[in-house]
Amino acid sequence: MRSVGDSSSPSPKMALLLASGTAERLLTASTLVSGAAALGYEVTIFASYWGLDALRTSGSEVHPPVEPGHGEASQRLEQTLRDRKVPTWRTILRTAKALGNVKVFACSQSMEVLGLRRADLDPLVDEVLGITSFVDRTRGAEATYFV
Repeated sequence: MRSVGDSSSPSPKMALLLASGTAERLLTASTLVSGAAALGYEVTIFASYWGLDALRTSGSEVHPPVEPGHGEASQRLEQTLRDRKVPTWRTILRTAKALGNVKVFACSQSMEVLGLRRADLDPLVDEVLGITSFVDRTRGAEATYFV
């Protein structure tokens, strides 16, 4: 892998399939993307199902609920995010896009299943495409994540 600042070789690639819409997973994904962007990675995010649902224009600038299966720990995390004024995942993702080459793609099949139109999506979404296009764009990625 190339070192940061080495312009003689192409940027390393990172692929992220975002399929969840809970606070802890969206924060994890956006923070991971932000770190990769800061290191000069070309990042491709493919949002499907609940990850795509989180990218609706109607989404708020507050943290979504935490995974409910963790009982009291879920409530503590939600309270901690509020008390410590942790930036929302959208804010972190916007920062990552400003830092580097980060593209967010909406899954066309998920859009059809969820009844979404392009106009329903946050401006963070760059384009709508199918899974084969995502796989082709991320060919040779040094890192691939499923969140």
